[in-house]
Formats: sequence, C-alpha cells, structure tokens
Amino acid sequence: MAEDRTDKVVASDSHGIGVGHEASDLRITPVVWFLIGLSFGTVVICLLMAGLFDAFGDLANDAEGKPSPLASERQKLPPEPRLQLAPSTGEQLEGKQPNLKEDHPLQEMKRVRAEENKKLSSYGWVDEKGGVVRIPIEEAKKLILEKGLPTRQK
Repeated sequence: MAEDRTDKVVASDSHGIGVGHEASDLRITPVVWFLIGLSFGTVVICLLMAGLFDAFGDLANDAEGKPSPLASERQKLPPEPRLQLAPSTGEQLEGKQPNLKEDHPLQEMKRVRAEENKKLSSYGWVDEKGGVVRIPIEEAKKLILEKGLPTRQK
C-alpha cells in the first residue's frame, strides 16, 4: 500500500500547493493596440507642435517687421568710453570689421601715451574764456619750487 501512495504524490512546494504554470497566456492584442495608439498620439502631437512653432515664427516676423518710432532717433555708436576694437567711427561701423593693425590695443595705448606726452610738454589753453592755460610739466615743477604750493587763508 505504501507503494500506491508514492505514485499519487504530486510535486508541491513548501506550502503544499501544486507547482505548475498559469493556464492563461499574455494576450498580445491589447499591447499592440496600445503601441499603435501611442504612435498615433506621438505623430499628432509632433504635428501640433510644428504648427505651433510656425505660428510663433509668424508672430515674431510680424513683430520684427515694424521698426520702433524711436529707432530713427537712436545713435548708431554707443556713448564713450567704448571698448577696445569696438567701432569708434561711422565708417568703421559700416565696414563691420575693425582694423586690427591700427586699432590694436597696444597701438591704441601708444597713441594715447603720445597724445598725453604732447599735452604734458606743450603750452595750450585749458579754458580760454576763464583764462586757464596749460604749461609744460617741467616748467610747472620749477614754478612750484620757486613759489611753493598755494595754501588757503586761515
């Protein structure tokens, strides 16, 4: 009798439930329909976005087409001081490219120093109406040594 019992024993796990496979398989039809719907939705959204971008582009072109009424009053060159190698004249502004040989920062520094040295070593008017003149720096040093610095009255 013991032999009969072993023939009827079914494989079971630790809980005593029979081990096997599920009777129902995965149904592929709903998955396929979902993917078709997802693809269709993606295409529709892409077309809508393309239309939206075209509409925004048309709005931007319409806005750019109308110049500001104040545009004619605006100066072409920015106010001083300007950056080095930035256009400093109307001719350079029309040419759109700076002359790198003449407008190089080192050349500009040499030119500014030469102008300043010329001012320091020559006579000239600072304010002709007010009677203020510029004298060479060496002369100014000699006058200060002779007369001293001006002081305020107490």
